Amino acid sequence: MELALFNLMSLNHDQETPAQVFAMTTAAVQLAEKTGFDATWFAEHHFTSASICPSPLLMVAHCAGLTKRIRLGTGVIVLPLHNPLRAVQEIGFAQLACGGRLNLGIATGHQFHEFNGYGVDLAARSEMMHEEWDILEQGLATGRVNHQGKHYSYPDSPICIAPGLPPIYLAGASGSLLERAGRVGATLLVSQGIRTAEMALPLKAKAEEGYRAGGFTGRDMPLGLQRYIFVTDDPAEQRRAAEGLLKLARTTLSLRVPVPPRDGVRMHSVPFEGEPTVEWLLENTPIGSVEKVTRILSHDVKVLRPSHISMYCGFSGLPAPAVLAAIERLGRDVLPALRQSAEAEALAA
Repeated sequence: MELALFNLMSLNHDQETPAQVFAMTTAAVQLAEKTGFDATWFAEHHFTSASICPSPLLMVAHCAGLTKRIRLGTGVIVLPLHNPLRAVQEIGFAQLACGGRLNLGIATGHQFHEFNGYGVDLAARSEMMHEEWDILEQGLATGRVNHQGKHYSYPDSPICIAPGLPPIYLAGASGSLLERAGRVGATLLVSQGIRTAEMALPLKAKAEEGYRAGGFTGRDMPLGLQRYIFVTDDPAEQRRAAEGLLKLARTTLSLRVPVPPRDGVRMHSVPFEGEPTVEWLLENTPIGSVEKVTRILSHDVKVLRPSHISMYCGFSGLPAPAVLAAIERLGRDVLPALRQSAEAEALAA
């Protein structure tokens, strides 16, 4: 099981600046490598404070020279917002820059305001994604692109990359894209959000139907869980983290509407019907002591049997030293116990 640190790179409050978020993310990635994480991810979002990062490949290239072992991932590239002929070259170059440590996360995207800003038809995103996936596979495997399709047409074009496909991760997919992922063995990235393991089981079951329709025959599909985690013994920090997680949940829902509630790029925190209380989050999510976080994540492993867990710690709005301390304890104290749980589950199977 691969254990990764996720970097959304949000502006969590009005006093936080893009430069501060960039600096903390760079420090977090270096700390993740030092404390035993296998991989790290960088998001792609546009036009709101939900993320300052418009290009995960730029962050991969930046961190490639600052790290030696940890895998660097695009979490994710929203392919319909990109020219695929350019994207395949940049992905190949990023693979070169990081010495073959690239994890390639791709997705259709779903946020109307992002597609509207780029002048791209949201309704066509799945069709576009299939064509772009074809182009990526062809270009990365052969070093050439020759494609004539509904949305993209390119003459025979050699590209200056060393052929080779990095591991593929897929997010936000359904239908034929799930079937395709099942055929090629891509890992599906699913956000568990604030759900318990039992609450997340239907998400896995629905995805697994698509994988098996595509021909997957293994016991468990390749599954990556996205988890929001904050390790601290300080009750005040625990509460701040739970409040930050609730704000993140509100923002995530608000980004699904055509016009997100915001001033400039700054998102508003809008309550939603049925939202959990801070007390419920403190009790049921992996926020708190090493023992509590380990217990909850080990239960996730037992119930959901993931092959990958992506862990996000940057939602609290606490100062950088507190966030980095939480990441350090997660890597140093939780990850070894979690690997033992995964090994025990594998042996039991």
